[in-house]
Amino acid sequence: MSDKNDSLQEKLRALEAVFLQKLPSKIQEILSTLQAVQDRPDDKEAMIVLHRHLHTMAGSAGTFGFAEIGSQARVFESVLKPHLEGKPWTVGELNAYSADMNRYFDYALKHDTTPVNGVAESVQEEDRHVSDPHLIYLVDEDEAQNQEITDQLEHFGYEVVRMNHLRALAAAVATRRPHVIVIELSFPEGKVAGAEEIARIKQIERFRIPTVFVSRSSSFDSRLLAVRASGDGYFTKPVDVVALTERIEGILQLNENKSYRVLIIDDDAVTSKFYGAILRDAGMNVYLLNDPTQLLTVMTDFRPELVLMDVYMPVCNGVELSRMIRQDNSYVDVPIVFLSSEADRTKQLDAVRAGADDFITKPVAPEYLKSSLSSRAERYRSLRALIMRDGLTGLYNHTAIKEQLAAEISQAGRNGAPLALAMIDLDHFKEINDTYGHPAGDQVLRTLARLLRQRLRRSDIVGRYGGEEFAVIFPDTTATMARKVLDQVRVAFTKIQQHCENGHFGVSFSGGVADLESTTDADELIDAADAAMYVSKQSGRNRISMA
Repeated sequence: MSDKNDSLQEKLRALEAVFLQKLPSKIQEILSTLQAVQDRPDDKEAMIVLHRHLHTMAGSAGTFGFAEIGSQARVFESVLKPHLEGKPWTVGELNAYSADMNRYFDYALKHDTTPVNGVAESVQEEDRHVSDPHLIYLVDEDEAQNQEITDQLEHFGYEVVRMNHLRALAAAVATRRPHVIVIELSFPEGKVAGAEEIARIKQIERFRIPTVFVSRSSSFDSRLLAVRASGDGYFTKPVDVVALTERIEGILQLNENKSYRVLIIDDDAVTSKFYGAILRDAGMNVYLLNDPTQLLTVMTDFRPELVLMDVYMPVCNGVELSRMIRQDNSYVDVPIVFLSSEADRTKQLDAVRAGADDFITKPVAPEYLKSSLSSRAERYRSLRALIMRDGLTGLYNHTAIKEQLAAEISQAGRNGAPLALAMIDLDHFKEINDTYGHPAGDQVLRTLARLLRQRLRRSDIVGRYGGEEFAVIFPDTTATMARKVLDQVRVAFTKIQQHCENGHFGVSFSGGVADLESTTDADELIDAADAAMYVSKQSGRNRISMA
């Protein structure tokens, strides 16, 4: 069991303990409100509050393993609903309802305060192996090519460990597991093939390691051998290292956790923390909102990729919040999922008609919740990428990067934080297209995009502004610091050799940086960074200037 999963179990047990500690007071709230309804049977507000308390108990009790209490709360909730919708109480009905509820909750407090098959205990644990970031094992006896591949991969920020002998690979994997293995398909050592060694390692290793094969042969038989060894890529020598880097990056992106941004809206703080812990364990970035009146501010600042909310809350209900979200064109496509103990199909359909994408009934198995939300968030992210991403580089397009800049400036203003913007332009790009062809020019654009993503922070926002021009937003960063970071990227980029039919060639870029000390207007900030970039161009190119 990993330390990470131990930590999750501790958090869930702690939340379970908090729920148990608060259970008597929650039951007392229910009974006090019930007394208010009994005293004034026509008091609609009292019945609304009682319904909300029962609804919350039905969802949270089941979540924390108190299945019987949750089930009974749902029964009491269903009896109340017709009266909430206008059916008058008879004296006998109300007295019987009150007696049943008092009798049950009195019994529950004395006898049913131990979780049975609690969710915290039933979380399926995954054994995750943690390896060093960006570690590549390069296995080939061709020392000259090994050196060239190593130099290029290191410019992209990867750590490369070279091995000239096949027999060293298994021992290295056992000591430190890499993200990717790049290996010669066939070795002369005792006629042992690299593909056979990978197959042997797969048999003794619990985890499959993504593998890219290189070979001097491009024959069908060689490629079939690589496929049967579960190869994730195949390159013929001499290897196009930029293309190899693209393949490695694609492999790493497929295997990394998708940190989807999920906003949980629920007035029940303990339950929302519980589900937040479950989703964070799956690698998601979770924001808990217990006050619905803060919705619009949080939507702007957090920019969720999925909203998870309860139906019944004070101030306003989930259906009203859903409609409020859908009124804003910026969030019209953000998935909304209701997580509630509401079992009435009509109510569930009403929620869906208000703009929800799904309705999940509490209690829910953690694995189902993670899987369901992940698939919806991934679909949203993919669709947004088609709209907001540049098709060649995968970066934000012109419109999207300007929208991102406006949002980041607004947030920086609220937080009193610095923000810098850099504009970048490739040097002599027209000559590259004219000399080496447009495919080579496209390769250069993809290379710079990849380098920027790898060398900058996750919080930095990169876009293709147009043609050979790029924009980078640096939140919480001054122009001086942004210039220093970007200059390191510039130096690394000049060392990368681009592949072409006649050999290799190098490329440089020029940049300009401005920050909010210049202006707080998005268009003016772009103009200031652009002017600084042209200073770099006029000063000899291949440099970074500040506004």
